[in-house]
Amino acid sequence: MDLDTTLGSEQHVASARNRYRLLTFGGAGLVAATGGVHLDLYVTGYRAIPTIGALFLLQAAAAFALASALAVGAIAPNRARLGRLVAGTGAGFSLSTLGGYLLSLWIGLFDFKEIRTTAGIVAGVIEVGAFAALTVVALRPARDGAGGQARPSAAPALAVPRAVVLACAATIVILIVFGVSVATATSGAGSASKTGPVAGAHVTIVMKNFAFHPTDVTVSPGEAIVVKNEDTTTHTLTAGPRAHAGLFNTGNVAPGHSVEIHAPVKAGGYSFYCVFHRFMTGSIDVR
Repeated sequence: MDLDTTLGSEQHVASARNRYRLLTFGGAGLVAATGGVHLDLYVTGYRAIPTIGALFLLQAAAAFALASALAVGAIAPNRARLGRLVAGTGAGFSLSTLGGYLLSLWIGLFDFKEIRTTAGIVAGVIEVGAFAALTVVALRPARDGAGGQARPSAAPALAVPRAVVLACAATIVILIVFGVSVATATSGAGSASKTGPVAGAHVTIVMKNFAFHPTDVTVSPGEAIVVKNEDTTTHTLTAGPRAHAGLFNTGNVAPGHSVEIHAPVKAGGYSFYCVFHRFMTGSIDVR
C-alpha cells in the first residue's frame, strides 16, 4: 500500500470516527431530553399515579445515567466495543420507552390509559430520533471509525454504510407505527363547561392529582353536580365500570374545564371512575 493510499485510509477512518462520535453525542442529548420530559410529567402530576408514577421517575433516572455513559463513551479512546454496547443499550432503552407509551395508548398499563397529548408526541418523536442515531452507532463496523486499523482499501465515497441502511429501515417502520397509533388514539381535547355556572348547585367534585375530591358525595335525587378538572390531563367521571354503567358520564373533561351532570333520580349508591385512569374511583350516594 503506497503512502497516498495509507493517508487516505487514515483520513477515512478519522472522518468516520468523528461522525460516529457526533451521532453518539446527539443520541445522548436525545436520551437526556426524554428523561427531562418524563421528569417534568412526574413533577407536574404523574407522581400521584400508582405504579406509573414510580416508573416515570425510574425512566428519568435511567435516561440521565445512560446519557452520561454515552457522552463518556463518545470521548473515550480505544473503547469501540464498549461504545457500541452502550449505544445499543441506549437504542433499546429508547425503543422500550416508546413501546411503553404505545401500549398505554392501545390498551393501557396498570389501569392507566394514555391519551394523545403534545408532551407524549414530542417525547415519542425524540425517542425515535434517539433510536435511529444510536442504532447507527451500535451497528457500525468494528474497525471503521472505531479506533482500529484502516482497511486495506477505502470504501467508495458514495457507499452507504449498512448500519445507516438498517437504522433507516427500522426507523421508518417505527415512525409508521407511531404515527398510526397517535392518529387513532383518543384526543386530549375535552368539553368546556356545558352550562356555565349552575344555579343552586352546591355539590362540586374536583379532579386533581389523579384523584376525585371528594371521593364520596351525598346528593338529592336529580341534583346537579359540577365536575371540575384541575389536573394536568384529561379525565372523565363515568358511572360504573360495571354496575350502573352508562347512567351518567361527563365525557372528556380537559384541564381547566368543568362539566355539569345530574345525579340519578333513584335513591341508592352509584360508583364512578375515570375511563382513562381506572384507579380513580368514587361514589355518589343519592338520598
